[in-house]
Amino acid sequence: MSIICCKRATSVIRAFFSLIALVCAGVALAGTFQVNPIRITLSQQSSSSLLTVRNDSMEKVRFQIGVFEWDQSPDGEMLLNPTEDLIFFPNLLTIDPGNERNIREGTNKSIVSREKSYRIFVEELPPAENSEAQGIRILTKMGVPIFIQPAKRLMQGQVEQMKLAEGKFSFEIKNAGNVHFFPRFVHVHGKGPMGETLFERELQAWYILSGGIRRYSIDIAQTDCPKLQDLAVEVELEGKTLKENFSMPPSVCHR
Repeated sequence: MSIICCKRATSVIRAFFSLIALVCAGVALAGTFQVNPIRITLSQQSSSSLLTVRNDSMEKVRFQIGVFEWDQSPDGEMLLNPTEDLIFFPNLLTIDPGNERNIREGTNKSIVSREKSYRIFVEELPPAENSEAQGIRILTKMGVPIFIQPAKRLMQGQVEQMKLAEGKFSFEIKNAGNVHFFPRFVHVHGKGPMGETLFERELQAWYILSGGIRRYSIDIAQTDCPKLQDLAVEVELEGKTLKENFSMPPSVCHR
C-alpha cells in the first residue's frame, strides 16, 4: 500500500482500508474497489478465466495489472517472481464510478503434473495530474491467487519436525501432495499425565503450496512445562484431519 499527498490538502482525510476478504460472498473488497472472484483455478479443461474489477468510489480510478509466479517461504513470507506462464489483458484500466471492467487471464501451459501457483495484482494508481482529488489518498493493491491444477489431484499433508528446545515447541506442516491446501485451523494442545488439557493454542492458517512447508513455533510457559505429558498438533484440511503427538522427554523441563 502506498500513500500520496495531493495538492491543496484539506482537513478532510479520505482513508480507505487496504483489504477485506468476504469469503462467503466470493468477493474481495478494498476501500475504493472490489474484485471477483477471490481465487482463480485454471486447468487443461479450462485454460482461461475472467477477473472483474468494480469501481465503488465516487471518481474515476486508474489501475495497473501485474502477474507473478508465487511461492511461500517456510515462515510464511510471500515470494514473487516475474513469469511469462500467464497471458492477461489489459494491463492498464480506467474505470468510471460505479462501473466495472473484466481482465482476461489464461495460459498455454495448462498440462501440469504438479499444481503451479501465481498471483495477479490489481494496483490502484495515483489520480491523473489534472484530477480535482484533494486530501490524503491511500492507494490499494490487491492480489488474487491463480492456480493451474493437474488432471489428477492429490491432497496430502504431514506434520513433521516436532521438537521442544529452549522453551519453544516447533513443528512443520508439509504439503506432500500435488495441489495446495489451506488448513481450516491449526491447533496445539498441551496435555497432562491424565490426558487433561492444560492449554490450547490456535495458530494462523494460510496457504501451503504444493511441495511447500509451513513452520510454526509456540512458547511453552515455564510453569506449564513440568506438568506436560504430551503436545498434540491438529490440522484440519478439506476432508481430513492431521493429528500428531509429541511425548515430552523426561529431562526437557529440568524436572
